[in-house]
Amino acid sequence: MRRRLLTIGLTLLLAAVGTTAVLLYVRAADARALAGKRAVSVVVADKRVSTGTTAGSANQSGLLRLEKMPAESVPANALGKIDADLAGLVATADIQPGQLVLKSMFAAAKPVSVGLPIPDGKIAVSVELSAPQRVAGYVKAGSRIAVFDTYSALDEQTRTPSGAGLEKQPERNQVTRLLLPKVEVLAIGGPGNAKASSGEGVLVTVAATQSEAERLIQRAQFGTLHLALLGDSSQVTEGAGTDSKSVFQPAK
Repeated sequence: MRRRLLTIGLTLLLAAVGTTAVLLYVRAADARALAGKRAVSVVVADKRVSTGTTAGSANQSGLLRLEKMPAESVPANALGKIDADLAGLVATADIQPGQLVLKSMFAAAKPVSVGLPIPDGKIAVSVELSAPQRVAGYVKAGSRIAVFDTYSALDEQTRTPSGAGLEKQPERNQVTRLLLPKVEVLAIGGPGNAKASSGEGVLVTVAATQSEAERLIQRAQFGTLHLALLGDSSQVTEGAGTDSKSVFQPAK
């Protein structure tokens, strides 16, 4: 057992000595390569730098290191340091470990565009609707619309939505109410495709506040929506709406 431990210890010692010798040889080789030549500092990737990483962040995170190289072998656009002008630029592609870092590998970050103009203070939200639900297709980008919802009530005494959508059963009280009195349509369909949809309907994207978006999404899942085009003199009023029992009462 003792001899076995001694053998293992000797093996580990020889491995350590060998590794040290290799490192010393490499350093000596580098020194010989630089002997008699003007050496300059260059930036080299110590670890992989991912696309989109800023030069400043890569430098601070230890992804880059400085090395000495013969000046005659260094490309003209090789980086010698990460200065303030370069710190905010981003890597245009992955930089692999050991790769000499060139100035052309970094560029100004391109601003991200949402691809859809959204009014200040609003968010964009989409629902999928059929042609009849979109006023026979007359709803267009820029239209001002009201949104109505038809659903089955929880019971006959209340007009609270049942949560089961529109159940076309005689024992159910059906209710139609104004959901959103006025929102602006931002787009019909998807980018470059006016008929983009995930089913038989067409996507309608509107500008809404957070509260309006929450209500619209909730009722798109559990109700049946219809849009109404608004003109300059159109008037709509939020209220209890019309149900199966009041649908034929005289209009007020």
